[in-house]
Amino acid sequence: MSQTYDDCIQLFCVRCNDVGLDCACTIYGISEETVIDNTILHMFEAHAIRPKEMTACMRLKIIENVWIYQSPPPQSQLGYKSQFR
Repeated sequence: MSQTYDDCIQLFCVRCNDVGLDCACTIYGISEETVIDNTILHMFEAHAIRPKEMTACMRLKIIENVWIYQSPPPQSQLGYKSQFR
């Protein structure tokens, strides 16, 4: 099965604020697992919450709040190419 354009630009993300922390950070990744792992890493680095200290409720909130972010398609190939000149 081949990938479509939508598959290639699909990103997953979670907002730290949705997990229950007072933080405006949004964590992106190419898969749900990547986003979950990076969110746990962010919680340790930015909020000093160690993975061992996380409750099952916190982990569940992370999993429940992962959503699909799709970036808008380029307006035209010409506009896309001019970005890299």
